[in-house]
Amino acid sequence: MIRFGTFEPSPANSGFRARLAATLMLMLFQSAGLAGCGLGFDREAMLGAVADSVIVPAHVALTEDARALDEAARAFVANPLEETLADVRARWLETTLAWKRVELYEFPGLLLIHNAIERRPARIEFIEDAIAGADDEALGQVDATFIESLGSTSKGLGAVEYLIFPGADQDETALERFGDPARGAYLTALTSNLVAKTDELRRFWTPEGESYARTFRENDSEGADIQGSVSLLANEMIELYEMVLRRKLGIPMGQTTDGVPRPDEVESYLSGASLEMMIANVESLEHTFDAGLDDYVDYLDRGAEEDRLSGAIQRQFGVVLQALNGIEMPLHVAVTDSRARVDAAYQEMESLLVLLKTDMAALL
Repeated sequence: MIRFGTFEPSPANSGFRARLAATLMLMLFQSAGLAGCGLGFDREAMLGAVADSVIVPAHVALTEDARALDEAARAFVANPLEETLADVRARWLETTLAWKRVELYEFPGLLLIHNAIERRPARIEFIEDAIAGADDEALGQVDATFIESLGSTSKGLGAVEYLIFPGADQDETALERFGDPARGAYLTALTSNLVAKTDELRRFWTPEGESYARTFRENDSEGADIQGSVSLLANEMIELYEMVLRRKLGIPMGQTTDGVPRPDEVESYLSGASLEMMIANVESLEHTFDAGLDDYVDYLDRGAEEDRLSGAIQRQFGVVLQALNGIEMPLHVAVTDSRARVDAAYQEMESLLVLLKTDMAALL
């Protein structure tokens, strides 16, 4: 047995002692949960992969979809038919789902522009007053600049939805209501402003603008700095996911009203697309995790490969999406007519929340 108190160094064992000291130091860092502090995992490369493969392409797609929506809206206003209205609705849904895939990335400085793209519920009374006040002489002033001056609940995707999907309490169809030129002017002003806002958001991330993708990649910091990009990304993921679970699903199914469903509280009641929007949110979280954050979690998780947290999270993402896709009717109908499937989806989503908010957050 070696007695450490009497161990004598010699030239023969000095190299061994140096290697032993380095190994012991690495083991100490790992056991203290500091393995990600630049010792063997390239966090900057991981953040770059997330930005380049998921975040930036999603913002580019959003801008392209917003332009297609604007073109469809102008074609509809110029020629208001059932066919052109159907095209506007389809383009609106594509743009809204594209937005749900970038809603996650609300990093510091982006709140105002995110709100301008979508903030619900739409302020219906103000929208109608603005349309009613736009007489023939004032129609030329209803443009993107006019929309820019409005509050966030009077513009964006929610306001467009209100105009093209009239509620059940309205006597006129959407097509009939667009007999008023002011309504058409307001619609195209909204879609034009959406093009400007989504392009501004895209340029925030890309080199032709503020190049935040590079800032995001380089904003790495040792330890648990809450301003580092890893922490910001994890916090945004958890915050959005919990909002989807509690607000977008829990409230409509009656979690806050003693089990009494509130179908009118779904995110997108007029269009009936609430479920699709939730699925797009969850898919964005899954794609972000799979783009590199899973590898970092693996690096920090020293358990057996089959028991690693990343695998459990990825499997539960699959279970959640399967449960949501299994709700085969609009969410505002399903919360009353398909309670068992909605309840099952909620339970699976809660299980994923524990993995993200408790297990992943603690590991990071």
